[in-house]
Amino acid sequence: MADPNMRTPYDEVPYASYSFPETHPDRMATVAHLFNLKPVPPDQCRVLELGCASGGNLAPMASLYPNSEFIGIDLSRVQIEQGKQLWEPLNLSNLQLRHASIMDVDASFGKFDYIICHGVFSWVPTEVQDKILSIARDHLTPNGIAYISYNTLPGWHMRGMIRDMMRYHALRFKDPATRVAQARALLDFLAKSVGNDANNPYATLLKVETEFLKQSEDWYLYHEHLEEINAPMYFYQFVDRAQQFGLRFLGESMVRQMVPGNYPQEVEQVLQRLAPNIIYMEQYMDFLRNRMFRQTLLCRPEHEPQYALNPDRLIGLHVASPLKPENKEPDTKTNASETFKMPVGSANVQITDPLCKTAMMILVERYPASIEFEELCLEARRRLTPLMANPDDITKNRDRQIIGRMILQFYMSLVDRLVELRKVPVPVFTKVSERPLTTPLARRQASTGRAATNLKHELGTLGEFERHILRHLDGQHDKSQLTDILVEMVTTGVLNAHKDGQKVTDPVEVRKLIVPALDEALTRFANFSFLIA
Repeated sequence: MADPNMRTPYDEVPYASYSFPETHPDRMATVAHLFNLKPVPPDQCRVLELGCASGGNLAPMASLYPNSEFIGIDLSRVQIEQGKQLWEPLNLSNLQLRHASIMDVDASFGKFDYIICHGVFSWVPTEVQDKILSIARDHLTPNGIAYISYNTLPGWHMRGMIRDMMRYHALRFKDPATRVAQARALLDFLAKSVGNDANNPYATLLKVETEFLKQSEDWYLYHEHLEEINAPMYFYQFVDRAQQFGLRFLGESMVRQMVPGNYPQEVEQVLQRLAPNIIYMEQYMDFLRNRMFRQTLLCRPEHEPQYALNPDRLIGLHVASPLKPENKEPDTKTNASETFKMPVGSANVQITDPLCKTAMMILVERYPASIEFEELCLEARRRLTPLMANPDDITKNRDRQIIGRMILQFYMSLVDRLVELRKVPVPVFTKVSERPLTTPLARRQASTGRAATNLKHELGTLGEFERHILRHLDGQHDKSQLTDILVEMVTTGVLNAHKDGQKVTDPVEVRKLIVPALDEALTRFANFSFLIA
């Protein structure tokens, strides 16, 4: 059993505990469904997380799925105690956080439909890695899925050089904060001394890593680069290890990374000739990408995933899309090309088929909520051809193929989140109500920090103004009352208001600034799936 008096590096420097969308049971279930498996419904399941830190990943799941059970273990007593204190006010009876070693997991834990091991595998000794795989083998239910993330080669060959240099210098110092500061100083010194010669690969590497780590938190640098163990491996080596423990490769949590068709045609053709199976294909694509990190899903060996996707695999899934039409009134009746754009960035898609444009407009109206795939197809047909309110089976099948091919193309695109797929829809509220309401979990997170998890398990960073709004969205305050609260916060110095670079304190002027700012913030909350009423 875990020694309650033992101090770990994660007690000294706690790892930030946030939500990771790729680990969510619904993400795993969706991937399994697409590959023709029959996963357990995420809203009625048992989940185990190995290395749960303070439960920042599990608590939002437990809040969303009260009929599911979530157990997290971590070797850091400090982080487990932090988690218990943080989530206790939410009364999540379906969430357990235990101070325990991965080596402690035995038959008493029971079986699980989903097992999560994020940010652990590459940082533990071989015997603990073996235990992780044996847990997946022994504790998965017949249709269970395990998620394991790990650092991969060849990408980590280069990053490993940086790690070795920082460790060599920083480990002379005992204090974790000093180690981190010294590691940053060394890397900055090397990057400046080597110079910016674009023809020097070493200089380019140092520059890229320096810029990356400047954006990284101290806890990330400490555990990613200064820990004693960091053992990356090739994908095929990980799969070999998993097979030795009676586990089968199911896929990657981010399915779009599995698509050779995202490469130029001549590259895809060579890949198809080189790769006799999915394992070879994945490894060759890692060589091409110089891949550093994987989020792999494993299942029991009796399952045979079918990787050739077709639109019928979308039956039983729910679809959403943040794409917006470039034209306010797009032509959905003819084959005229219409542009649909992502709300942030320059990514866009062109759609010409009238049925597909009609389906996309339905998704536009619904977002951030989703719609069941078959309902989307039926509604698109009804809108495009009102006289076919009850289409025959031949028309239904043809429509599913047309709309389904578009959705799969967008889902598998390298552009992230053109389309979202889920097994279980989330209860998002798409409009701002008279008395806006967010989840108790989001209010708790907003009260204690600068980030909160939405209903889609995505982490949103909050400014101070947004943080104070979110923590008051309990369904008891209308907009006028929220405005009063915020005005008082400004007049008492809790918040600051500025206009034209000048600080504003007069209550009347503050209110003029608060009213439109509150409306904008609430609209952002609705679009980001924070609101449930």
